[in-house]
Amino acid sequence: MNRIAALFLVSLVFISAAAKTFSADRPGKLAPLRIAIVSRSTLDMPYFVARERGFFREEGLEAELILMKAIQTIQALVAGGIDFGTATGTGVSAAVNGADVRVVLALTDKPSFDMVAVPAIKSVQQLRGKKIGISAIGSLTEILARQILIANQVPPDQVTFLPLGTSDVTYVALKAGVIDATMVQIPQNFLAQDEGFRKLASGADVYRAVQGGLTTTKATISERPELVTKTIRATLRAVRLIANDKKYGLEFIKGPYLDLGKQRERFAERVYDAAVQGYLLSGVVDEKLQREMITVAAQRVKPQQPVTPERIFDFSFAHRVSEALR
Repeated sequence: MNRIAALFLVSLVFISAAAKTFSADRPGKLAPLRIAIVSRSTLDMPYFVARERGFFREEGLEAELILMKAIQTIQALVAGGIDFGTATGTGVSAAVNGADVRVVLALTDKPSFDMVAVPAIKSVQQLRGKKIGISAIGSLTEILARQILIANQVPPDQVTFLPLGTSDVTYVALKAGVIDATMVQIPQNFLAQDEGFRKLASGADVYRAVQGGLTTTKATISERPELVTKTIRATLRAVRLIANDKKYGLEFIKGPYLDLGKQRERFAERVYDAAVQGYLLSGVVDEKLQREMITVAAQRVKPQQPVTPERIFDFSFAHRVSEALR
């Protein structure tokens, strides 16, 4: 192991320790499962539900949910510090760029991000020369912002993209006047509009993409297929519970796990409805969408060889689990 990888793994230990509040109580004789989540939002809610309702335990797994920036999840996967990451958009970009990772589960194919701007900006065309906050270069937020600009005949090179972190952070930057627009998801999109910021476009209107889900390494798929199956099964059980039991879903949204601030009671119904409308009960997306995501990522990454869906996606586990859960 080289020095950089060693230092990264050491740092991951400290990240894990700092994330103890997200860890389940340590039961005996359970296999460790480490999932890096990128936000405490409805996109990652099924993992919290699967842990809280004991679905991971029923699979013999002790789940630890570690809050981590999207790009770090790929580094952690490759270094062996985690088993799965939920930053599937970043995972696709990394895989197209040659990283030996695969997307094995999709939670939604409808991006939940909206582009919101300061009140003075009334259209996407007025973003020329402005600053747009995104989570990271190559992330889904950048891809969505670029697609919105292109759909509105605004060349992406006429704006400045600032990588600032998750949507709650970029929303703070928007309110502080550091940026002119940003991509925000639930619940910041609801809060932004209520506070007078202007919604310019919805990411789902211009681009279909896997958002949320699970990315892992080819080695994990080959060497620990049971772990992949068990993790997907627990997650899809949680998705179906949320979708079929609104009362439970609302109560969970109002609880301590999601980062909804002081607005959880106010927005609970809207948050639940938006989340459920986007969830994929199958955990799978069609090949057409897979190829579209590869094409968009390749425009930026520019791989030397054509990239096939089999190199980026492996939904065989999700297919089998979904059929068994019917």
